[in-house]
Amino acid sequence: MKRSVCTVLALAMTVTAAGVMAADEKKPAMDPAMQQAMMTAMAPGEHHEHMKALVGNWDYTIKAWMDPSQPPMESTGKRTAELIMGGRYLSEKYSGDFMGMPFEGQGLMGYDNMQKKYVSTWVDNMSTGVMVSDGQCAKGPMWTMNGEMPDPMTGKMSKSRTTLKMTDADHFVMEMFAPGADGKEMRMMEIAATRAK
Repeated sequence: MKRSVCTVLALAMTVTAAGVMAADEKKPAMDPAMQQAMMTAMAPGEHHEHMKALVGNWDYTIKAWMDPSQPPMESTGKRTAELIMGGRYLSEKYSGDFMGMPFEGQGLMGYDNMQKKYVSTWVDNMSTGVMVSDGQCAKGPMWTMNGEMPDPMTGKMSKSRTTLKMTDADHFVMEMFAPGADGKEMRMMEIAATRAK
């Protein structure tokens, strides 16, 4: 008798579970509006296409001004860049020397469809902070990014502005501006890059 009751209960549970599973299979996995919003947010578009111009191997010369009245310090290096994660982000690495010391830096840039702007991060072996910038790209293409970076002299965050302009398919010039000793914006750095043969 007990065995029969157990068998009936087990059969009833199996039928009920099968019914629930069948009902779940009929329900859509996600609300269509939500699914469309997510697909739009994650899809690479024309703004991501602009970053293709920066892909490849490059040789660069860097000039840095600590005092605008004095000649800049100059050095050279190499840059490699590739699109990653289905063309959604540009990953770039710099290597060379700066102020007589080995230098390496790494950047990551992408276009945020939700915020409708480019966002980038930068780290290098001459600091322990992460520089975060955001901005737009005009035809040319030319990027203008605004961000903040730690100032070792004051211990506070300092605003910066960076422009990167493709002068042709094989050359670009990047310039960084930040407040000088008088508080006025001055050019701190220039990188002139040529696509490696």
